[in-house]
Amino acid sequence: MSLTHPQPPYPLHDSVKDKLHPEYVKFYNEHIINSQQVHYQPVSASRVGGKIIPGGGEPLPVGKTQDIALKRQQTEGPDVQIRCFTPEGEPPANGWPVMIYYHGGGWVLGNISTENTVCTNIYVVITTDYRLAPENPWPAAVHDSWETVLWVFGEGESILSLDLSNVAIGGSSAGGNLAAVMTHKALSLSHPSIKFTIQLLIVPVTDNTATVESSPTYKSNEFTAALPAEKMLWYRRHYLPNEKDWTNPEASPILYPAENFSKLPAAVVVVGELDVLKFEGEDYARKLREAGVEATVHVMEGMPHPFLAMDAVLEAGRTAITILCDSLTKAAS
Repeated sequence: MSLTHPQPPYPLHDSVKDKLHPEYVKFYNEHIINSQQVHYQPVSASRVGGKIIPGGGEPLPVGKTQDIALKRQQTEGPDVQIRCFTPEGEPPANGWPVMIYYHGGGWVLGNISTENTVCTNIYVVITTDYRLAPENPWPAAVHDSWETVLWVFGEGESILSLDLSNVAIGGSSAGGNLAAVMTHKALSLSHPSIKFTIQLLIVPVTDNTATVESSPTYKSNEFTAALPAEKMLWYRRHYLPNEKDWTNPEASPILYPAENFSKLPAAVVVVGELDVLKFEGEDYARKLREAGVEATVHVMEGMPHPFLAMDAVLEAGRTAITILCDSLTKAAS
């Protein structure tokens, strides 16, 4: 028997419509309400066309954009595609500070062009076109992300004139998950040369075991806009089809051993007040602080999950990019 999903329009749910920021509500009712929901259609349909989330700004001009295919060093699979953004002008005497950035999209959507607007606001940024589920489920994205880290701390240094004492790492949503996993992976694989100055986690997935029953904000924001609990679980089941993998720390970085956290870089975590992922982002920061690591949390009031990608229409999106840039500048100084 086939499942019948509700069809557009999708009015904002009564449980959140009066809590959402008016700026988001206005844009949603004008541009999103009649769009088919991602989790109600085939994955292929959601990969056709433009941006994952409407309302994003255009990438800023940069000095140079390079797409590079990386040969694998430690994992198996096809070459890993990365994109490198470099500012205009000559690098500083010690080389460029650099950020490794992973895009969002629930490990199912997005590509090397996703969130380039965010990337072009920063100095040197390297973004990874990691393989997507369901065709390539976990841990394919983890493996691809790790290969980028190895390249940056290897031949990337000379190719891009990088300062390896100033390497930041971060990402949004699924990308925030991958960034957090990379900081732990560097510890677990005993790579003393791989050190990050800061981790910047925007609406990160840190706990792939979370449910409406276990997470306070899965419960309170179960029917929120953009990423209701049902949709988050749809992404998870594509990425992690075997439920036994949900508790693997490389899927749920909050489940890494407590002793790991004291060795991690300082963190800036940005969450949305009305995002199902709010609690696990805050909880990850709490675990870092309990281990003695500086971790700052910024809560975007009245915001559901995708505000970072809606910087052209939401002040919260522009604020999040500013927080990211200011945090990087501080960490590099």
